[in-house]
Amino acid sequence: MVEIPEGLWTRPLEIEQSREEVHKGKTKAIVMTIKEEEVPWYYDIIRFLELGAYPDGVDKKECRSIRMMATQYILCGGQLYRRSYDGVHLRCLKREEAERAMEEVHQGIYGPHMNGRMLAKKILRIGCYWNTMETDYIDYVKGCHDCQTHTNLNHVPPNELYSMTSPCPFSV
Repeated sequence: MVEIPEGLWTRPLEIEQSREEVHKGKTKAIVMTIKEEEVPWYYDIIRFLELGAYPDGVDKKECRSIRMMATQYILCGGQLYRRSYDGVHLRCLKREEAERAMEEVHQGIYGPHMNGRMLAKKILRIGCYWNTMETDYIDYVKGCHDCQTHTNLNHVPPNELYSMTSPCPFSV
């Protein structure tokens, strides 16, 4: 129940309005985290393929995981490629290159604005790869203002629907 004091019929409502668009603030945060990273994600794999050396201070289990992971990659001309299941070699991208590739593919060079799944397929089709592709696609599409305003509305309830039987009408 709401208690309304006697004699007070209206209350002032204060609304704060921000001049910055929400989606632009989110992309700035993504760019900031990308620029903080200096060593590429595939540094240990390249080091193992070139020199056969493991990172300092790793145990036997981590050495085995790097060795097993390196079987999926090849080094050609100083560039690292990942072997895909269909025989195409996917070029491994650094964070800055990955962000630029997502932006170019999503903004219309390879087609119109698309959802995360289609963006993933198109980037794999042009031959690019990085280790956090799936989460980066989804975050990028969620940060696109045009995609959020023109998306199809999801009319599915948030929980599963359970049918309830009503025994009263049929109890005779």
